[in-house]
Amino acid sequence: MAKILVIDDSPLFRLLLKEILSKGGYDCYEAATVTEGLALFFKEKPDLVIKDLIIGDANPLEVIKEFVKYNPEVKIVVCSTATQKSLIYQAIKAGAQDFLIKPFHTDEVTQIIHRLLAN
Repeated sequence: MAKILVIDDSPLFRLLLKEILSKGGYDCYEAATVTEGLALFFKEKPDLVIKDLIIGDANPLEVIKEFVKYNPEVKIVVCSTATQKSLIYQAIKAGAQDFLIKPFHTDEVTQIIHRLLAN
């Protein structure tokens, strides 16, 4: 069973993703801060991370690079609003494999996860 880490400061967003992921048969871990997320990342070694692009005061690109440095095989999906397109592009260059635009549909989440974890 694949492990997925969700990092987002919105409790509602984390709950929604956790429900989607649990129904998909994934082990889901959640963090409200980058610090919590990094601790869980190193402890649980997830296969995939879904991370709010802008969270707290951490540099979003540096956090992605940290994940990839520790585990080059990890899949990373960033979540953002449509107004942050240039930052999404930079996140992809930093090591993220895909992105979700908020608000998103359940089907989008499951399709991205299935595709990334199939590789």
